[in-house]
Amino acid sequence: MQTIGEMVEGVGRHEPKRIAIVFDEVEITYEEFNREVNRLAHGLLSRGLAKGDRVMVFMQNSPRIVMAYFAIIKAGMIMVPLNAMYRQNEIIHIGTDTSARAIIVDRDLWLREADVIAKLPDVELVVVDDTEARPGTVRLADIMSETTTPPPVDMHLDDIHCILYTSGTTGLPKGATQTHRAVVTNLRGGCSRNKLHRDDRLLCAMPLFNSYAMNVVMMSSLTMAATLVLLPRFEARAVLDQIQRRKCTIFAGTPTMFSYLLREYDEKRDNVESLRLTNSAGSHCPGSLAREIERTFDTIHLCGYGKTESSGYTVLNPLDGIRKDNSVGTALSNTWIKIVSDDEKELPAGEIGELVERGDTYSIHGYWNRPEVNQQAFRGGWFHTGDLGYIDEDGYLFLVDRKQDLIITGGTNIYPVEVEDVLYSHPKVSLAAVIGIPDEVKGEVPKAFIILKPGETATEQEIIDFVKTRIAKFKAPRMVEFVESLPQGPSGKILKRELRRRIKEQKD
Repeated sequence: MQTIGEMVEGVGRHEPKRIAIVFDEVEITYEEFNREVNRLAHGLLSRGLAKGDRVMVFMQNSPRIVMAYFAIIKAGMIMVPLNAMYRQNEIIHIGTDTSARAIIVDRDLWLREADVIAKLPDVELVVVDDTEARPGTVRLADIMSETTTPPPVDMHLDDIHCILYTSGTTGLPKGATQTHRAVVTNLRGGCSRNKLHRDDRLLCAMPLFNSYAMNVVMMSSLTMAATLVLLPRFEARAVLDQIQRRKCTIFAGTPTMFSYLLREYDEKRDNVESLRLTNSAGSHCPGSLAREIERTFDTIHLCGYGKTESSGYTVLNPLDGIRKDNSVGTALSNTWIKIVSDDEKELPAGEIGELVERGDTYSIHGYWNRPEVNQQAFRGGWFHTGDLGYIDEDGYLFLVDRKQDLIITGGTNIYPVEVEDVLYSHPKVSLAAVIGIPDEVKGEVPKAFIILKPGETATEQEIIDFVKTRIAKFKAPRMVEFVESLPQGPSGKILKRELRRRIKEQKD
């Protein structure tokens, strides 16, 4: 088994003239891509960074972010992707938690958040993708080395190459480590199940700070000598246009994205006959939606399941064979799944319990700097997903609910306590609770219930705008309900299940 860097180096040598990346009007060959990756890797090493150092990447979708990721990996460092919507509090938490020594950042994002550097004393190098030099930074173009050979760094399969922060249901976001072995195992299983080949063109419209986009799409494409067609962001019209123009064969996205595509699709205007396969993950894809995707685009649609902790898919429907309605499929190779009760007993087929998983797709290092969390999450050698479901007699997994309060909106996780912390910092707020409520397009959207301090008044928009200025906008409540009381247990804990019950009764 090769490391990720070795796989890309091999494609660059053996398939030099094949197109690696298409972005806007630019086409980059594997030879060009591999050369620039090696130049940046040497440039980072020349600035005093070393194997194992953490490097944050704060960039929008473009060939630059792909180059940065692979350069960090080839230099033996650990990339720490940052959501482009993050603001200072989130960047400070991640930078501090990882003791990151460097950050590579887009010009516009740097101008927006430049003040954050004063609160990150471990960061010694700021690389900005900019046309002009700015105080305390170095331009990306200026750090590029003239050396184009692979860096002489000794890499091992169980070395960490990425720490990707994910919001769970307790505490602040945790850094899920990903190793070369975990990702390569995931690539082998997913690429085999999708029957990915070198002539495929994978369209990526998801942000590349997301594990699904990074591993299932980007890594799969660039380690298999296929072509990655990259969009700056998801826009339904742009996706349909690119499928037609670039003859894309595979598109992977969230169910929400496919809902928007179906709304935008015009059979008289859009030719998507090049598509042979679509994938969805990130949230539940109803069987009715999967069937509509296949019927409308005349393609095969595979629903799958995975976690950031597992570096991508662990479960996926088969391309050849039976695809069961509302199932996310069967376990990929070198992955084991089972359903357990609260007392850790394996449940028979058809019984609902917690999904637990193990296999080489999981990093042996678990969460970064979280030994107590690792002991709990990986107890008994199995990763406890917190998701409820059942496995049928044929080994197909069906997910039915989540054990905790995580909100998933359009495939993106929102951690309610993080939003509540911001709400509590509002001078007018006395008590607050955030839950996810059903939404036909996004699956769930956050709603806040608020008790104001005596004598205070506030508007819904005032509260929403307050949250948006302090954390990423997508985490802000879409609705705010001002209430006189909140359901509480004996200890004073707000009972969110009662709030969800109220919402359901109102709908019924």
